[in-house]
Amino acid sequence: MDKLILIFLFSCFLYTGGHTQVTGMWKSTDHIDNSEKSIVRIYESNGKYFGVVEKLLPAATVTHCTGCEGELKNKSIVGMVIMKDVIKKNNGGENGKILDPKNGKLYDCDIELVTPDKLKVTGYLGLPVLGKDMYWNRVK
Repeated sequence: MDKLILIFLFSCFLYTGGHTQVTGMWKSTDHIDNSEKSIVRIYESNGKYFGVVEKLLPAATVTHCTGCEGELKNKSIVGMVIMKDVIKKNNGGENGKILDPKNGKLYDCDIELVTPDKLKVTGYLGLPVLGKDMYWNRVK
Protein backbone atom coordinates (compact mmCIF):
# COMPACT_ATOMS: atom_id res chain seq x y z
CA MET A 1 0.00 0.00 0.00
CA ASP A 2 2.82 2.41 0.86
CA LYS A 3 4.39 1.78 -2.55
CA LEU A 4 1.11 2.65 -4.28
CA ILE A 5 0.90 5.94 -2.41
CA LEU A 6 4.49 6.76 -3.30
CA ILE A 7 3.90 5.94 -6.98
CA PHE A 8 0.75 8.09 -6.98
CA LEU A 9 2.51 11.07 -5.37
CA PHE A 10 5.48 10.76 -7.72
CA SER A 11 3.11 10.60 -10.72
CA CYS A 12 1.32 13.75 -9.54
CA PHE A 13 4.64 15.54 -9.16
CA LEU A 14 5.70 14.57 -12.68
CA TYR A 15 2.34 15.57 -14.15
CA THR A 16 2.23 19.03 -12.61
CA GLY A 17 5.94 19.67 -13.09
CA GLY A 18 5.59 19.85 -16.84
CA HIS A 19 2.51 22.07 -16.77
CA THR A 20 3.39 24.69 -14.17
CA GLN A 21 5.71 26.68 -16.36
CA VAL A 22 5.24 30.41 -16.71
CA THR A 23 7.10 30.31 -20.00
CA GLY A 24 5.12 29.76 -23.17
CA MET A 25 2.44 31.43 -25.25
CA TRP A 26 -0.35 33.40 -23.54
CA LYS A 27 -3.41 35.34 -24.67
CA SER A 28 -3.09 38.73 -23.02
CA THR A 29 -6.22 40.52 -21.84
CA ASP A 30 -7.19 44.15 -21.45
CA HIS A 31 -7.38 45.28 -17.81
CA ILE A 32 -10.58 47.26 -18.49
CA ASP A 33 -12.88 45.00 -20.52
CA ASN A 34 -11.00 41.66 -20.27
CA SER A 35 -10.94 41.26 -24.07
CA GLU A 36 -8.09 39.21 -25.54
CA LYS A 37 -5.69 41.58 -27.30
CA SER A 38 -2.57 39.64 -28.27
CA ILE A 39 -0.49 36.50 -28.06
CA VAL A 40 2.53 37.06 -25.81
CA ARG A 41 5.44 34.64 -25.61
CA ILE A 42 6.96 34.61 -22.12
CA TYR A 43 10.55 33.41 -21.99
CA GLU A 44 13.23 33.22 -19.32
CA SER A 45 16.68 34.76 -19.50
CA ASN A 46 19.17 34.92 -16.61
CA GLY A 47 16.54 34.16 -13.94
CA LYS A 48 14.10 36.77 -15.23
CA TYR A 49 10.96 36.60 -17.35
CA PHE A 50 10.33 38.65 -20.45
CA GLY A 51 7.27 38.84 -22.70
CA VAL A 52 7.24 39.64 -26.40
CA VAL A 53 4.11 40.23 -28.49
CA GLU A 54 3.95 37.55 -31.19
CA LYS A 55 0.56 38.40 -32.70
CA LEU A 56 -2.29 40.88 -32.34
CA LEU A 57 -5.81 39.48 -32.02
CA PRO A 58 -8.95 40.97 -33.64
CA ALA A 59 -9.91 42.87 -30.44
CA ALA A 60 -6.64 44.83 -30.54
CA THR A 61 -7.37 48.45 -31.43
CA VAL A 62 -3.79 49.67 -31.22
CA THR A 63 -1.11 48.35 -33.60
CA HIS A 64 1.70 50.84 -32.93
CA CYS A 65 2.93 52.38 -29.70
CA THR A 66 2.20 56.04 -30.44
CA GLY A 67 2.30 56.93 -26.73
CA CYS A 68 5.73 55.37 -26.19
CA GLU A 69 8.84 57.47 -25.80
CA GLY A 70 12.32 57.04 -27.19
CA GLU A 71 13.17 54.13 -29.49
CA LEU A 72 9.71 52.52 -29.05
CA LYS A 73 7.77 55.57 -30.28
CA ASN A 74 5.49 54.62 -33.19
CA LYS A 75 6.96 51.09 -33.35
CA SER A 76 4.79 48.09 -34.16
CA ILE A 77 3.53 46.29 -31.09
CA VAL A 78 4.16 42.95 -32.80
CA GLY A 79 7.71 41.97 -31.87
CA MET A 80 7.82 44.43 -28.97
CA VAL A 81 9.00 43.30 -25.53
CA ILE A 82 6.17 44.49 -23.28
CA MET A 83 7.20 42.61 -20.12
CA LYS A 84 10.74 42.68 -18.82
CA ASP A 85 12.98 41.92 -15.86
CA VAL A 86 10.35 39.99 -13.87
CA ILE A 87 12.43 38.23 -11.22
CA LYS A 88 11.63 34.52 -11.26
CA LYS A 89 10.01 33.18 -8.08
CA ASN A 90 8.13 30.01 -7.20
CA ASN A 91 4.96 29.96 -9.30
CA GLY A 92 5.58 33.35 -10.92
CA GLY A 93 7.73 36.43 -10.60
CA GLU A 94 7.96 39.94 -9.17
CA ASN A 95 9.51 43.39 -9.44
CA GLY A 96 9.45 43.56 -13.23
CA LYS A 97 8.03 46.09 -15.67
CA ILE A 98 5.12 45.88 -18.11
CA LEU A 99 4.27 48.29 -20.91
CA ASP A 100 0.72 49.34 -21.72
CA PRO A 101 0.90 49.86 -25.50
CA LYS A 102 -2.33 51.91 -25.48
CA ASN A 103 -0.75 54.77 -23.56
CA GLY A 104 2.97 53.96 -23.72
CA LYS A 105 3.30 53.89 -19.92
CA LEU A 106 5.54 51.49 -18.06
CA TYR A 107 4.20 49.91 -14.86
CA ASP A 108 5.67 47.69 -12.17
CA CYS A 109 4.67 44.07 -12.72
CA ASP A 110 4.21 40.84 -10.77
CA ILE A 111 2.99 37.55 -12.24
CA GLU A 112 1.48 34.48 -10.59
CA LEU A 113 0.51 31.15 -12.10
CA VAL A 114 -3.04 30.63 -10.77
CA THR A 115 -3.54 27.34 -12.61
CA PRO A 116 -1.35 25.68 -15.23
CA ASP A 117 -3.35 27.54 -17.90
CA LYS A 118 -4.13 30.87 -16.17
CA LEU A 119 -1.60 33.57 -15.35
CA LYS A 120 -2.42 36.55 -13.13
CA VAL A 121 -0.53 39.62 -14.34
CA THR A 122 -0.59 42.60 -11.99
CA GLY A 123 0.44 46.03 -13.25
CA TYR A 124 0.88 48.74 -10.63
CA LEU A 125 2.57 51.93 -9.53
CA GLY A 126 3.99 51.73 -6.03
CA LEU A 127 2.02 48.96 -4.31
CA PRO A 128 0.71 45.79 -5.97
CA VAL A 129 -2.52 45.94 -3.94
CA LEU A 130 -3.37 49.20 -5.73
CA GLY A 131 -2.72 47.70 -9.15
CA LYS A 132 -4.84 46.16 -11.89
CA ASP A 133 -5.01 42.41 -12.37
CA MET A 134 -5.27 40.81 -15.79
CA TYR A 135 -5.76 37.10 -16.31
CA TRP A 136 -3.97 35.64 -19.30
CA ASN A 137 -4.88 32.24 -20.71
CA ARG A 138 -2.34 29.79 -22.05
CA VAL A 139 -2.44 29.17 -25.79
CA LYS A 140 -2.90 25.47 -26.44
